[in-house]
Amino acid sequence: MFEWFKRLRRVAKQLSVAPRSEEKVARNTKAINLAPYTPEPKAFLGQLAYLHLANFEILTASLKYSPNTAFKAELSEAAARSFDKYRQLSKKLTELGADPAEQMNPFKERIAVFHSTTTGLDWYEVIVKVYLTSGLLDDFYFRLASGLDDDLQVEVEKALRDKTFEKFAKRVLVEAISADPVLGSRLALWGRRLMGDVLLELRAAFDNRKLAHVPKTKVLTVEEENTVNLAAYAKLEPLISELTGAHSARMETIGLTA
Repeated sequence: MFEWFKRLRRVAKQLSVAPRSEEKVARNTKAINLAPYTPEPKAFLGQLAYLHLANFEILTASLKYSPNTAFKAELSEAAARSFDKYRQLSKKLTELGADPAEQMNPFKERIAVFHSTTTGLDWYEVIVKVYLTSGLLDDFYFRLASGLDDDLQVEVEKALRDKTFEKFAKRVLVEAISADPVLGSRLALWGRRLMGDVLLELRAAFDNRKLAHVPKTKVLTVEEENTVNLAAYAKLEPLISELTGAHSARMETIGLTA
């Protein structure tokens, strides 16, 4: 794991930030084919559904801290759309003959740890956190869905296309950062700190053995398991580079230095 983070730092230093524009936000999101590494459908839907259920919980909890009534009303709508994403994914699980709660349960602890380590200190940090992490996670799962069957892929992509929260977050954050440079500096530090945590969450969506082409049933020593993990991390380095660039571009879009 430490070796992976060292390589991540080297990759991040080589990146350049794209010009601030809507079209450039996720410019590096199509070069790597993730289809061979897509989890089986129920596991894929289970973790994605729980991520959106957790987003809904975070957004609704932050409503009472909204700076004004207009923001509260808009954030309520954005939270409702996040719940709609969860509902669509949950419905697909039911159609596959699975119990949505049972499929989400294996990922609850991991996702809870992710959110507990990325808890914002105030309303603006919460909005930045959800804007950056959910944007990156939605882009990632949109691409990872390429390994699902065609009909299910279409349904997942449909669920992830709603950008209600992203539009709201961009507008309020740009306004707030333009009006308060001190807030902007604090949020920039926060945005940079989030990158490592969201990459760990993305990495957890993969099966190391599948990435390293090692059979799941093969018994490995601790040393061999470490070798497999490092081989898996190496496979992900190009993806890490792309996602780090996309994260930096999202920050720049709202006026933050990555």
